[in-house]
Formats: sequence, structure tokens, C-alpha cells
Amino acid sequence: MPRAATTYPAAQPAFELARLTGTVELRLAEAVAAARARPAKVTGVLATLLHRLDGQAAAPETLRSLASGTREWLLQRAAARFRPAQDWLAADCQTCGARYDLALDIAALPMKPAGTGFPTVAVETSLGRRSFEAPNGTHETAVARRGLTGEAARRYLAALCGLDADSSAAAERFDVEDLDRIDAALEALSPEAVSTLASRCPNCETETRAWLDPLDYAFPRLEPLLREVHRIAATYHWSEAEILALPTARRRRYLALIGSRP
Repeated sequence: MPRAATTYPAAQPAFELARLTGTVELRLAEAVAAARARPAKVTGVLATLLHRLDGQAAAPETLRSLASGTREWLLQRAAARFRPAQDWLAADCQTCGARYDLALDIAALPMKPAGTGFPTVAVETSLGRRSFEAPNGTHETAVARRGLTGEAARRYLAALCGLDADSSAAAERFDVEDLDRIDAALEALSPEAVSTLASRCPNCETETRAWLDPLDYAFPRLEPLLREVHRIAATYHWSEAEILALPTARRRRYLALIGSRP
């Protein structure tokens, strides 16, 4: 008997960000720094920064059920909270390796909408007509946990996303053309956030592409946050919990006042 799709049915759900305090920033910095695969980090960041999703609590299990492109889109929108609209990203040229700066407004990055029938699609294969759901965070995590690449990863993902009763067995029997058709159908079905930026290298003047990962540069880091807490604590003798409970804007104001003291 076919199983029901588990991928969240909205490709661009309404969302509400959590109130930003030092406590939230600390949890966020720890989520980014955690020694985990990227899908688990993305879930941790979204669980920290999202308060509600389509009017409901943004529970981790819901966040894992989001389509992969939806998760990336939400990650970018959450990252925009910490970056200016006129931002710069350091990138390395794919041709000459030179580092260059790239202008970026992460909040304005476009997203390819989901295809007709999202989150499911039927694909004609050598084994007959088969049904699949759009890959989601749970699927990403499972593939990353196994450390699979290439055809093995494609075959395993086809098994995970398959909705037919024998999807696991069928995935082992698909030929390469089947896998190509399944990949193409899932790509057309799935929403997709922009994750690479095209530009021209100022050093060698060749066309190049920069990988955009908000986890690498956009979110608070642990050491700078702890230094801020230490500075306020040393001045006012407040506890760590009291300082972290402050709204971020107020904490920054206290730091400015400390810096302006004669």
C-alpha cells in the first residue's frame, strides 16, 4: 500500500522570527558550531530563530519535514536579520583561486517556485509509473548520515522519497536512465533557493560562481558574544543569565555606553 507524503505541503510558508536576545544568539552560535552534518545544523538554526510557521509552533519535526529548498530559503531569510542589505561576501575564484568581494543582499535572493502537484510527482520508469515526494530535511539528514555520494546517494534518495510500497526494492532495480528521470522530476517539483552567485573575477576576469552558505558567515559566533557578556559583566557585575536575557539592541547599547565612558 502506498504511503502518504511526509514533505510539508507549503513551499513558502508564512513564518515569524523569535524575539532576539543574547540567549537566542548563544543557542544559535552553538547550533552553527556544533560538530554535526549540515542538514542537522540547518534544523538547529531554524528551530532557534523561527517562532511560528504557518501560525503553528516551529517544532523541529516540522522543520525537518520542509522541502530542502524551503529550508534553504528560510535559512536565508533568517540570516538577513543579521546582515545589512548592502552586504559583501568574500569568495574564491574557481579559475585562479584569488579571493574577491561580492555584493549581496541576502534578503532579496529569488526562489524558484514549486512545481505542479507539490509535494508529490509521478514518474514513468522502466518499472512502471512510480510516485515520489519532494526531498525534505529528514531525507537530507539520512543521506548525510550515511555519507553517500554519486549514484549511491541518488539511489538511496529515490528509495527515501518513493511513495510506493516497494520503493526501497525498486530503487535498487532502477537503471541510470530511471535515476535521471527521477532526479529531473524532483528538481522540477521542488522549490529551490538561490545558493550560488555568478560573477566575474576581478583578478583573471573569467566568469565564476560563488557558493552561498549563510552558516559560513551570516550568524553570530560564540567567542565575540562571550566577549560582549564578559565586558558588560566586568562593568556592571550582572550575571551571565541577566545579560543574555537582554534584548540584543539593548545589550549593544550598554556596550556603546561602556565604550564611550571617559
